[in-house]
Amino acid sequence: MRCSKCRDTAIHFQPYSGQHLCRNHFIADIEAKAKREIRRHQGIRPGDRIGVVTGYGLQEEVLLHFLQKLTRNRRDIQVVEIPGAPEEMQVMKQARECGITRIARAFSLEDRAAATLTAILQGDAARCFFQTRKTPGVIPVITPFCHIPAEEIVLYARLHGISGDLSAPLQGNDPLYTDVLSLLADYSSRHPAAPHAVINLAQSLAAVRRAGEDDRAR
Repeated sequence: MRCSKCRDTAIHFQPYSGQHLCRNHFIADIEAKAKREIRRHQGIRPGDRIGVVTGYGLQEEVLLHFLQKLTRNRRDIQVVEIPGAPEEMQVMKQARECGITRIARAFSLEDRAAATLTAILQGDAARCFFQTRKTPGVIPVITPFCHIPAEEIVLYARLHGISGDLSAPLQGNDPLYTDVLSLLADYSSRHPAAPHAVINLAQSLAAVRRAGEDDRAR
């Protein structure tokens, strides 16, 4: 099969886009999506010290590689590792102690889509939205891979010589989340764009919410 963009030999087919991609165009596609997500939320700024939460699995190693590659010519930006911890508060505590200004998490498309649907089923309105607004006392979190399927993260890793196993699901100890993740995987096998639609809807609703908050603050 030939690449949809250059006619070289394709190494991957994206069912949600209908494109076959060669090695170079696959890598470019992954990195473009991650950069777009960072720009969308002003995820990196001059002087930032970005902490990548590691120790869970392959995705974190890939994210660390990507961010180091992205910022290698930026002397004003640092990318460091933060050891993962069972509780989110522990991660935040370590980040503050290390002078981190932004935390980077390697959540995949499936992770975020399933988390959003789980929040809807639990009636948890706050967790239905992506928190992108800077909150006093809270270190901002960026998720550059939230539009990238886990299998594409794995392939990107292999192409860059990064080995390892995928980390456990985002809320793997939550039975409802596990069920939703399974249902989403089954549904998206027939409707590949479904997880993307969930993420896009969550981000659109978050934008409406922010606009409403801004109006009330005036």
